[in-house]
Amino acid sequence: MPAQNDLKKNYKMLLDWYGYRARENAGSLKKLQKLLAVLNRDVEGGKVYDKDIDDLESLKFIYETGIRNFESQVEKYQALLDELS
Repeated sequence: MPAQNDLKKNYKMLLDWYGYRARENAGSLKKLQKLLAVLNRDVEGGKVYDKDIDDLESLKFIYETGIRNFESQVEKYQALLDELS
């Protein structure tokens, strides 16, 4: 059973990692959503400003997708750990 214990330990570490990443991205997404909600989009800031706003909107979708992926990994490793228990 040592190999199974090592596998279980590795699954737990991966579960912890993906859980951590999901939480961190969720926190970043929340801060980004607050920022986007208060930015005045009617301000004429030039091309650089407009590009930054577009980049932040894109980043929001990247965070949302990343969170879903990390949560999926959490579920996968939790299921694998449950199978070994």
